[in-house]
Amino acid sequence: MPPVGYGGIERNVDLMCRGLAKQGHRVHLMAGPGSKDYGGGLTIHRAPSLAYCSRACRKIWFQFLVARAAAGMDLVINHGRVDYLEILYKTKKPLIHWFHNPLTGREASYILSRRKRGDYFVGISRSQTSDDPEAARFNVVYNAVDTEAIHFSPASENPPYLLSLGRITRNKGTHLAIEAARQAGIKLVIGGNFTKEAGSAEYFETEVKPRLGPGCEWVSQFDDEQRNRLLGGATAMLFPTQWKEPFGAVIIESLAAGTPVIAWRIAATPEILKNGKTGFLCDSVSEMVEAIHRIKEISRSECRASAEERFSETAFMRQVDELLDSVAPSKACRRPA
Repeated sequence: MPPVGYGGIERNVDLMCRGLAKQGHRVHLMAGPGSKDYGGGLTIHRAPSLAYCSRACRKIWFQFLVARAAAGMDLVINHGRVDYLEILYKTKKPLIHWFHNPLTGREASYILSRRKRGDYFVGISRSQTSDDPEAARFNVVYNAVDTEAIHFSPASENPPYLLSLGRITRNKGTHLAIEAARQAGIKLVIGGNFTKEAGSAEYFETEVKPRLGPGCEWVSQFDDEQRNRLLGGATAMLFPTQWKEPFGAVIIESLAAGTPVIAWRIAATPEILKNGKTGFLCDSVSEMVEAIHRIKEISRSECRASAEERFSETAFMRQVDELLDSVAPSKACRRPA
């Protein structure tokens, strides 16, 4: 924290920590090795000496660290596992559980079985929380992007290219982005690596690598500056995700650069994109091809404006402030005077 590489969750937690610290709150961070202190203390939760211990051993160690770090705090915001906080469930300390990954339907129910009150739930899209048995208890706070760190590009590069950014896996639909770009006759740049997920390497070798060439380029490693250039220079971002992704951070990064997004109509994409205004929502490759040919209808300035209005640090912290005030009207969550 903040992440050295991509780390979408870590980037959002970093924005939150910075925002709270700017407001005068004392923020004590508990995170992994290499993390920074945001001015209120730092606890590293992965002791190297315990790297090879059992999960039960690590869990006990984590409980000790949690109890010590939370002792002087008014509120705990948890972005991690809910079953590692047993020691806090025995207290009256307010806990906000911020869920970034798909919900199984068991998380909130498990927490509510540990204690009757003091726990609050946050999801990152309505789609993510809609099927949860405790959906009514969830607040929804959309992810944010550091718009100051991503430069707005009023025009794309010439010759034009399309961009697909993120993990190279079948559920991300990289093969669909390749096919849509091929049919549209525009070069595609793929940015990202295949993962250690089962079948990911095989997917890359069979579905992606054979299609690389002059019309389809792969960039495996890139830093923030290179990412900004890729985002800003693209004619459009292709996001044909094939799974119920809770949010899709690359969409708002693209909008911040002024680059419209052509996305599959699934999960949270209709919440993030304004169809026909900041991009297009599609249900097939042929619809993506049609959208590519219509991309000049989208104003890059409107894309940037949408990112600033809905997904900037300012917009994000406004939602965080409202959440903290609703959690506890006492001094625990109030913005310092």
